[in-house]
Amino acid sequence: MKKIKIAIWSINVILIAIILFLVLGNGFKNNNNKVDYKTYTVQRDNTDYFNGIVQENDKQAVSDQPKTEDETLASTHVISGQKVTKGQVLFTFYRDMSSDIASANAEIQQAQLAIQAYNSSDKQTADRIELSKNQELLAQAQAKVNKLNKAQSRTVTAPISGTYFKDEAGRGYIYGAPVIEGNVNEYSLDKIKLGANVTVIKNDGKKISGNYEQKDAIPYSTHNVSYYHFRVATDDKLPYGMHVQIKTESDGYKIPSKAVWSKNTVYVLKNDKKHKKHVTMTKKDQDYYVIDGLKAGDKLVLK
Repeated sequence: MKKIKIAIWSINVILIAIILFLVLGNGFKNNNNKVDYKTYTVQRDNTDYFNGIVQENDKQAVSDQPKTEDETLASTHVISGQKVTKGQVLFTFYRDMSSDIASANAEIQQAQLAIQAYNSSDKQTADRIELSKNQELLAQAQAKVNKLNKAQSRTVTAPISGTYFKDEAGRGYIYGAPVIEGNVNEYSLDKIKLGANVTVIKNDGKKISGNYEQKDAIPYSTHNVSYYHFRVATDDKLPYGMHVQIKTESDGYKIPSKAVWSKNTVYVLKNDKKHKKHVTMTKKDQDYYVIDGLKAGDKLVLK
């Protein structure tokens, strides 16, 4: 019985030795075959995000209030929220100037009669001098009538094209075309490149195209950090007050030149093995930017 136990223990020891040999042997083999590659980990691309709000590009006040006590609002040609064009009549006011106009018309008639009398006379020198005076009086009376007619019927027109709004206090304004305005600090100002394309993400997640139209040259605040306004233009008409996110167009993933093995070819390291991969890339100065074919976190084998 004792010999049987010894035999069993001997067999177990031999089996354990074989297993250890196989495991350790494979481990040494794998370690000997493993290549220590120099790699570069792809970083996040250089996309920038900024916040913006839809505001008017211009704002002009217009009033529907009479200027004098004897003036009244005769008619209103616009309602709040209505789009208007520059020069469009918004309000008409009336002021009773009938007595003044009648008096001025009487002066016109008197001057005209005097001129008619001259035309029917022998046109003596004294008459010609009197004619000149009457002609001047006629012109003055006609100008007075024109002025009184304008004062009697005054109109207010839209100073700019846009949308008419009337606030709770009764004040009226013409708001110009809606544009997106944002601000950046001095450290991000160079990221706002005039004319560069951007993607505008609305508050419902929908995306529209735009471009940087304007940026301040002088900061509006000079405390610890300076800030600058910028403006984005789009073809889409967005509602005033909407908050949006502005995404700059990315150049792609920047990678070192040693990661580029040949034209549009890189090697990605996976499971300790390098895999050849064709990507879409561009070169700017001495830097390479991958537009398609890689993602952040990929490990590239360096030459």
